[in-house]
Amino acid sequence: MQPEETDIHPLEHETVSVKAFDYASAYDLRKAREKLENTLGGKVLNAKPLLVQFDRNKLVNVFDYGSVVFFNVPPNEIEQVMAQLKQCAFRENKYISEDEFVLSLVPRQQKPAGKDVWYIKDVSRDIALIVGIVLSRSVSLEYYEKLVTDALAQFEPTVVQLATKGWIPRRGREATKNVGFALSVEHELAYDVAIFDDPDIVWDGGAKIEQLYRALKTEFNLEDRIKVIQQKVSIISRFSTFVLARLEAQRSAALELIIIILILWEILLAILGKI
Repeated sequence: MQPEETDIHPLEHETVSVKAFDYASAYDLRKAREKLENTLGGKVLNAKPLLVQFDRNKLVNVFDYGSVVFFNVPPNEIEQVMAQLKQCAFRENKYISEDEFVLSLVPRQQKPAGKDVWYIKDVSRDIALIVGIVLSRSVSLEYYEKLVTDALAQFEPTVVQLATKGWIPRRGREATKNVGFALSVEHELAYDVAIFDDPDIVWDGGAKIEQLYRALKTEFNLEDRIKVIQQKVSIISRFSTFVLARLEAQRSAALELIIIILILWEILLAILGKI
C-alpha cells in the first residue's frame, strides 16, 4: 500500500539536490525493488516507475529504461545504491550520461528562472515522480545523442573518400555493423518514445502537477531532441544502406572486369595457337 503524499514533509527555504544517471539499457524493477526495499531498507512509494524513500526528501527513482534519479542522496550512498542495482541491469551503457539540478522549497510554487533551480512548495510523491520522469528521460536522450553523433563521425572518412575519389574503400563489414547499429538504436528509440508518452501521474495529479510536467518537459526540450535523434538515425540507416549497395556494385564491376579479362585472354590464346 502506497503512503499518502503527506509522508514527505517540506521545510521552507530548504534545497533538494537532484541527480540523474543513465546507466543501462534497462532495469528489472522487481529485482530493483527487492534490493532497495529489503537490502537497503527503503520505503516504496511507487512501483512503476520505482520510487523509494530512505529519509525525508531522500529518495531514489528507478526506471525500466535504464535511468536512475537521486534526491538528496550523497555521492557515497549513490555508489552503494548503484552497486545493488548493478545486479538488476541489462546491458550497461558504454557511456554514462548524467544531469543535475536543485529543487528549492519555498512557501509558494514559483516559475523557474532556468533549469538549474526549480522552486516548489514541497517534495511530494507526485512531484518526485514528475521530476524523476523528466530528468531520467533527459539523460536517456543524452546517451542516444552521443551515440548517434559518434556513429555519424565514423562515416566522415567514407564521405570524404566518396566525394574526392568517387569510390568507397572495401569496408563491407564496417558498413554492415553501422546498419545493424542504426536498426538497434531505432528499435530502442521506438520503445523509449512509447515510454515517453505523458505518464498517468500527469492526468491523475491535478493541474499543478500537469503544469510542472509541461514546464520541465519544455525546459529540457524533450520532444525536439527525440526528433533530432530520429533524423540522425535515419541518416545513418540510409547512408549505411547506400554504402552497402555501392560496395556491392563495386564488387560486381570488379567481377565483370575479371570476366572480360579472362575472355580476352582465352581469345588471345586461341589466336596465338593458330599462328
